[in-house]
Amino acid sequence: MVLIHLESRQHKEAEIISEILLKAASEPEFRNELIKDPSIVLEQYNVSPEAKLIIRRSIIDLTQ
Repeated sequence: MVLIHLESRQHKEAEIISEILLKAASEPEFRNELIKDPSIVLEQYNVSPEAKLIIRRSIIDLTQ
């Protein structure tokens, strides 16, 4: 039962990460806010610190 919950949570986080990155790719204002102050933007999303780190690293990759 715990494993199913964990897999479900990971799947949901993967969906949220994808959603955020797609939004950053298509909306320059959102992307700029995410680059400028990722902590504030990511507070709005219910994801783990690991997911937030993945998003931050991905945004850095997009800007280089």
